[in-house]
Amino acid sequence: MPTNTIYPNAAGWAAGTYPLAPGSIMNASTYVGKKAYNESLKTLINIDQGPELWTPLQAKTTNITLGSLAQKATGFAVGSIGSLSGIPQVAQIGQSFTNSSENYSPKSAYAVSAVSALNSTNNVGIQYPDFRARKFPKAGAGTAAALSTKRVDGLAVSQRTLFDRSDAGGSENAIRSGLYSATSISPYGPYSIFNLQTLYGWGDHDNPYALRNDFTAQSHVATQWSPGIVNDSKNKSGEFAYKQDPGSWIPTKNILSKATPFRGDKVNVIDFGKRKLKNAYEWLPKPKIFGDAAIFDKAGQTADLIKFFFTGPKLHAGNTTEKDDIIVFRAIIGSISDSFNPSWQGFQLIGRGDQNFQYGGFTRDVSFDFTVYATDRDEVKPIWRKLNALAGYTAPEYTTDNIALVAPWMRLTIGDLFNQQAVIVKSVTYTLHNADTTWETNIEQDPQMMQTPHKVDVNMTVTPITDWLPQKGGKFYSLAKRFDGKSGLPLPGNDNWLSDTRNNAELSQKQLAELAKAQRENKDEFNIVNDDKINISNLAEFDISNLPQ
Repeated sequence: MPTNTIYPNAAGWAAGTYPLAPGSIMNASTYVGKKAYNESLKTLINIDQGPELWTPLQAKTTNITLGSLAQKATGFAVGSIGSLSGIPQVAQIGQSFTNSSENYSPKSAYAVSAVSALNSTNNVGIQYPDFRARKFPKAGAGTAAALSTKRVDGLAVSQRTLFDRSDAGGSENAIRSGLYSATSISPYGPYSIFNLQTLYGWGDHDNPYALRNDFTAQSHVATQWSPGIVNDSKNKSGEFAYKQDPGSWIPTKNILSKATPFRGDKVNVIDFGKRKLKNAYEWLPKPKIFGDAAIFDKAGQTADLIKFFFTGPKLHAGNTTEKDDIIVFRAIIGSISDSFNPSWQGFQLIGRGDQNFQYGGFTRDVSFDFTVYATDRDEVKPIWRKLNALAGYTAPEYTTDNIALVAPWMRLTIGDLFNQQAVIVKSVTYTLHNADTTWETNIEQDPQMMQTPHKVDVNMTVTPITDWLPQKGGKFYSLAKRFDGKSGLPLPGNDNWLSDTRNNAELSQKQLAELAKAQRENKDEFNIVNDDKINISNLAEFDISNLPQ
């Protein structure tokens, strides 16, 4: 051990003595008084450029933090409410004000000021304050000028969306941007609400109030197996008909687990299963205490920075009624490549030295890789269930009524580039172990835990089978927000960047006549998408420039 290295011990701090500064020719157990310590430190640093006395960090264990027992209990309570209700904002705001008191502020990256200092320009009593919020002016001279320099991020898109007369606009679509603008102007800043935990399901691993005295503890998101039974019922002939229920995974019934909040990644913990497309990012079923209240429909729902998931064939874009497989992964994407490959066949003509070419077709492949890793023990099982389900889309299905193989295909969503794009899987490769991989060793021999890698690298190649005809001048990416519920075709409008591309849909003469009539009757407010008299809402492209007026 080097003689100039200082290893403080609790006894020294408690006695009011301090180790000599690094560089002093002393051993690691030498302690001196505060005055002597200052004199020693002055010889090593310029007092005009730094503090006179280094303030040592408080020693902590993983379970004990500064503050009163009431603060700890309150912090744990609001964290539990936020997790159990599926509304992380409750935990974040509650813990922010729990951290704030007259005499206490935790020594952490998220330290906040006392509640009495909320109006200060230097301290904001909420977790994750935006640094730009510190510019908030005090009342007095120059207030108007200072306000003019405030950020108003989101105001332009809110105004633009609010007054958009198409289906892409309206007050409902302007809520998010309006709220973002309001928080930008406020002394708190937008990141106080729009942050990784509240919007994008980031884990609450650094929660100072969490109970960490048992790493094997399950949380309320854990599931348990419910065995199936054989159902019998009488048919019209009075004979019994039997149907096997294979069983299913249900929420845990363990009392201790149900009372333990989940602090991990809310995207990773989303299990594989069949559900509606709107519930793709549901990590927690809507708590029954909320009933049918629409205002709590988003409880238990999260999102990712980039939409990234796979589904079964039924869930085309715009589908709101069907249920099918949904496999959601955190979008830790390494690379994406999109290859367009025309096929040309060369042939020779008499009298020509150079070749002529005949166009033979077109193929397209999309390759991408991503990483999956568990940040919490409760994430391990759903992650491996999803990896298993994804691999299953490379194998066929079998039926009992014939010997033919049923070919698998699926739908892929990556941001707005591919929105429920139909694809066939050409290859799936899992790197199950490399130099960075850690494993769950299950040292305690938990019968519900498996020995598996915590980190898996996935490489995939798929071939898009588009819902629209691939053609010159046509669509090759989704790049749209609204889709017809029946056909899955993107609807034209300001929220469809490729509204003017060609489409495989065509208008009949009858539809054209009805369209021309509707235009004559309501030229200013006519909207082809919303006109119930014309059943062509599934058309994503049309040309009405030559219709009679």
